[in-house]
Amino acid sequence: MLTAPPAPAPQDRRSTDSATRRAETMDRIYIAALEQFSLYGLRGTSTQQIAERAGLSKQQLHYYIESKEALYENILRQTVQHWGHIGLSAEDDRDDPAAVLERVVRRKLDFTLEYPHVSRLFTSEIMSGGQAIRGIWENGRGPVREAERVIGRWVDKGRISPVEPLHLLFHIWALTQHYADYEMQVRFFTGRAAEQALDRELICAEILKLVLRGVGLTYPPQDGKKRAPRKQPGD
Repeated sequence: MLTAPPAPAPQDRRSTDSATRRAETMDRIYIAALEQFSLYGLRGTSTQQIAERAGLSKQQLHYYIESKEALYENILRQTVQHWGHIGLSAEDDRDDPAAVLERVVRRKLDFTLEYPHVSRLFTSEIMSGGQAIRGIWENGRGPVREAERVIGRWVDKGRISPVEPLHLLFHIWALTQHYADYEMQVRFFTGRAAEQALDRELICAEILKLVLRGVGLTYPPQDGKKRAPRKQPGD
C-alpha cells in the first residue's frame, strides 16, 4: 500500500536500471520506517534503526531521504490520502445507504487487518499529540466534509435514522481500528495465535450489525434486500 514517491522517468536502459534499483531501495526504506515508527514513534526511532532494518548503512540511508521527520510525514500523508479514497464520496448520495456503509466498513477493516503497522503508526501519532498530522489534516478536510454531507442528506431524506454524521464516521473508524491497535487483546480473548488470521467475516458482520442497525437499517438483509427505516407518523 505505502510506496516511495515515483522516480523521474528514465532516459535509457542504464538509467532505467538505476531508477528501478532506487525505487526498490526506497520501498525497503518505507517498509522499514513504517515498522519502526509504528513500534516506537517518531521520537523513539533513529535513522540508524531504520537503516539497519532496511539493510543499509546510515550513510546510505541519508543519500535517499531528506530527514527522519520528512520520511515520517510522507508516510502519514500517504495514509491519510488512502483513507480518503476508501470513504464516502458525492456519488454515494444516490446509492443504497446500507450498501455504501457496508462497503466503507469492509474496506476500512480490510486495510486495518492487512496493514496493522499503518494503523498503529497513525494511533501512535495521535497519542503523542498529533503535531505532524495537523498540517496534513488542514489540507485534507475535503473527504471528511464530503462524507458528512452525504450522511446528512441521507438523514434529511429519511433514508437512515437521525444521526450526527461526523460521529458516525468516528464510530466506524473506532470499531475497525480496534483490531489493529488492540490486536494482542483480540488474539488473547479469541484464542487466535499470532500466525493465525483473525476471522475477518465474523468481525465485519459484528461491526455491520452495530453500524447499520444503529442508523435504522436492516442487517443482515431480509430477502436479499437491505431496508431503509420506515418514516414515523408526523415525520
